[in-house]
Amino acid sequence: MLISFDDMKRPVALNGCDEMANAIGSILSGWSFHKVKGNKAPPPAIIITKTRQGYSRTSQWLEKPAVYPNIINAACDFLVDAFKCVVADDPSLLCMHTAAVEFGDGLYLFPSTYNAGKSTLTAHLAARGLKVFADDVLYITHDNLGMAPGVLPRLRQPLPEDGGETFDAFVASRRGPQSRRFIYLKMAPGELADYRQSLPIKGIIELHRDPEATMEMLPASTADTLKRTLLQNFSEQVSALETLDRLHGISEAAQRFTLRYPDGASAARYLIETLGAKPCQ
Repeated sequence: MLISFDDMKRPVALNGCDEMANAIGSILSGWSFHKVKGNKAPPPAIIITKTRQGYSRTSQWLEKPAVYPNIINAACDFLVDAFKCVVADDPSLLCMHTAAVEFGDGLYLFPSTYNAGKSTLTAHLAARGLKVFADDVLYITHDNLGMAPGVLPRLRQPLPEDGGETFDAFVASRRGPQSRRFIYLKMAPGELADYRQSLPIKGIIELHRDPEATMEMLPASTADTLKRTLLQNFSEQVSALETLDRLHGISEAAQRFTLRYPDGASAARYLIETLGAKPCQ
């Protein structure tokens, strides 16, 4: 079976695993795709084949097949290639590995760093009424707006034991597709930005989580923030010089901070109080 996504010029081939279409659709929000009829479609950009070992994916961006026995893990990893396909088809887009949450009239980004807790913090902020734009990947438009990728927020399993009552209740009421590795959150209306909705980037905060840390948010330099955003950009279609220029402009215009925090609940409360955010509901 071939499926065609509106924002991808080439289809996705599902060989012996038609069920993968529903799995992929279950973790997306606002994406439009349909089964390709006839035989005039271009060669597929991504091929997923069901094997004895699991769901095996090949694409031009993989040196060797990626194989996942669990269908939700396979759908989750498929998005890596899907994002690359979208930006390959739209050379104006940058694509950043970052979380993004709406604070008032703009976005604050939390660029990915190892074990910094960006997805958990994003869920804590959502539980307190803030709108999530992204918890892992964000598009950057040609005019440097942050654009929602239309993917449900995802938490790693097991869930944190120190989430607190608000977080635990929020996650319990929004449990979506899951595996032993991940759980996706099925957000209520207004909690997740519409696919391709865009807003200005007003702040960038690098996270450092340490259970022993005292809450502290310090100004960050343009140079440090630029370095972080460059490391998290994985679009290869925009030239290196243009990428540097655009990310420098974003970093220079944004409020820039480094946040050291002990846990997601206290960090969410601190950010809402410090940045003056209001619930989206």
